[in-house]
Amino acid sequence: MTHTFFTLQQNVYKADHGPIPVEDVDENSISSLALQRIINSSPGASVGVAATYRPDCSLSSLAFATLTRVLVIHFFASNKQNPQQQQKKKKKGQEQQPAVSRGRILIQDQILCNIGIKLYGYRIDRIALALFRDFSLRINGAVDMLSVSTSDRRSLQAIMNALGGEVLLQKDNVKTLFAHREGDVASKDVALQAWAAIRAATFDDMTLRFAAIPRIDTDTMPDIHLSALAKISRDAEILESLKPTKVVNNVKADFSSKKGNVNLECTRFSTRIMRSKTQVIHIETLNGDQRSTITGRAGQINGKQAHINVQGAVNASGKVLSVTTIGKEDLTAAESVREDVVLKALQGTITLTEHPFFCSIWAPSLSIPWPPLNAPTASFVYYPNGQLNDSQYCAVERIISQADRDRLLLVQGPPGTGKTTVIAASVNSMINTGPVERTVWLVAQSNVAVKNIAEKLDKVGFRNFKLLVSKDFHYDWHEHLYERLEHCFIRSDLFGGGPVAVSRLLINEHTNEHTRVILCTLSMLSNPRIEEFTRQVPVQTVIFDEASQIEVGDYLPLLQRFQHSLQKMVFIGDDKQHRMPLVIGSFISRHVYGHKLLTVHGITSKNACRFLDVKRGQEQKAGKSWINQQEISVVIHLARIYNTQGKQFRILTPYDGQRSTIEHQLKLEKLPWEDKCFNVDSFQGNEEDHIIVSLVRTQGVGFLKNSRRTNVMLTRCKKSMIICTNRDFVTKGKAGGTLVGQLALTMGHDSWLDARDIVNGIIR
Repeated sequence: MTHTFFTLQQNVYKADHGPIPVEDVDENSISSLALQRIINSSPGASVGVAATYRPDCSLSSLAFATLTRVLVIHFFASNKQNPQQQQKKKKKGQEQQPAVSRGRILIQDQILCNIGIKLYGYRIDRIALALFRDFSLRINGAVDMLSVSTSDRRSLQAIMNALGGEVLLQKDNVKTLFAHREGDVASKDVALQAWAAIRAATFDDMTLRFAAIPRIDTDTMPDIHLSALAKISRDAEILESLKPTKVVNNVKADFSSKKGNVNLECTRFSTRIMRSKTQVIHIETLNGDQRSTITGRAGQINGKQAHINVQGAVNASGKVLSVTTIGKEDLTAAESVREDVVLKALQGTITLTEHPFFCSIWAPSLSIPWPPLNAPTASFVYYPNGQLNDSQYCAVERIISQADRDRLLLVQGPPGTGKTTVIAASVNSMINTGPVERTVWLVAQSNVAVKNIAEKLDKVGFRNFKLLVSKDFHYDWHEHLYERLEHCFIRSDLFGGGPVAVSRLLINEHTNEHTRVILCTLSMLSNPRIEEFTRQVPVQTVIFDEASQIEVGDYLPLLQRFQHSLQKMVFIGDDKQHRMPLVIGSFISRHVYGHKLLTVHGITSKNACRFLDVKRGQEQKAGKSWINQQEISVVIHLARIYNTQGKQFRILTPYDGQRSTIEHQLKLEKLPWEDKCFNVDSFQGNEEDHIIVSLVRTQGVGFLKNSRRTNVMLTRCKKSMIICTNRDFVTKGKAGGTLVGQLALTMGHDSWLDARDIVNGIIR
């Protein structure tokens, strides 16, 4: 145990100065006396609490503070037990986790669940769930201070509001104190965070405001409910922690400036500049021999055009050398709603265990009755424009069924087994038979996946649907993807305008009918402006395509928002990911599906899968991505040959840097470039006759470590696939043990081609 003092030189509050004693201990050394000192120094029985977290988002320390004392307790990592626990485990020879340590029991009994103490904390919802998930500890009487603010919970303004307002605070010091990333917070800073929390709770007007906030009492919540919330929260935290804090934005070198704005044109969607309340833009320019850096924030964004608000005069001449966005991007609407739902569930203002869909996914042992159907009339299978095999017919029957056993349904289908056909037949059946009140929402994670469903429906002659697309995705960037879907397209900037305007948008121009089928991304369902659509086309039956791409916690906002109308959820996808020629299908069956996948295909030749040895190809770092210039040259040559031969082809690569460079080169070579080159992940669910793959890497394995994503890449072709890579890297190097390396080994020496084979016309 150490005793230190910190002085509030960089003080949070303008009027507070002086030394504060801090006790620093680990959980194994904590004593009842140390905890009692905190309790005794709090006349109002109120304690501030703050936490630090490890890079894996697990809780690493807690700080408890009164106005005159702070105690910081450090916890052992869950995968690194303290010495006493290790000795106990060794004696008993058991592998399971031991009981909660004595120190943790003391902390819970004397402070966390002491009914005589109120706990105040910034993001105390996260602390409560981390305590349970990491240490099986509960908390009682906890006040989430951010709940007093109407601002975005992650904003500096929300923190300022929670701590008493700008008049009382040193704003720059508050910003510095709460700007830490995971693993960065020092004991002094977490102590100061806890102290600031209890200081705010002592102000008379803040005391009244905090009193109106529902308390978080996890000690009264069932384990099954708390476990679900803790998992949802932790999964979201891990995903958020993986977001980059620095992004190099691809822009044109030319720029203009006017009235405090620098106007830039972005050239790549995945690295585009986005509007943000917290991120800062650094623009490095060159004017003659003079380099300078302009700093600002993204203002208006309109397609590829980004207007950066800067301070001071800007020289409008010169060229842009680089543009970098500093800071994590803001939470999406869906992420914010999920966080809010978890908080309300902890505060007891909503009870998720009363929702049958929530229980079916996260708490299946609870028996919750399904609500009655609004329109119980049965539908029957109706698919006049195509044929269904036995398994497809069975899947459609279960999807259109309104039996309770089918209210939550999972349909798994490997590539090429007709998942999209099943969706089209199910929609046809539900809309053309059964109750006229029935509505269907077709949802996927990505805009591309939603577009694929729309094209399939259009192809089989079902056109009575509407497709909702974000303006940010469509305008200036992907307009070419929607040319054949103009009849059903509604862009997000057309949302609103009242019920009459929305009703007009929902009319099918060919049939003059009001549509009962809407397609959109899952995140679109969290858009607050979608409410008029969901009022006129209630969210009843929801079919999720490519469901394996969706993290399970992402369904929470939909379940909460549409709990009163939701009647059925169908998840369609494949967690492994067959359309493909026999030689590829047989390999995938053996190495991914344990010989259980049967491929029936007319192409049996081994030439359907070949490798092209790019001997001089070398991986190169390109911002956060990778490129391989030699592979780009080879891919362009192949594209020219395929185009001359009239073949339908697509180009896949794991890296967006390579994708954008290939696309740019196709355009320069006056070859077809729109809708031709894809990042592997964005092409999931798609297929094409001929696939050209550019692996890019020659030293590090990278993407190829992930067998699931590699499986997606290898299972997109209907007639042939050619993989451009370095032979030594795949057969003798680090990639030899990957799925691609195993495929090369299986295909053998004769499957390899080189540049001379292209010149001699062997590619055909």
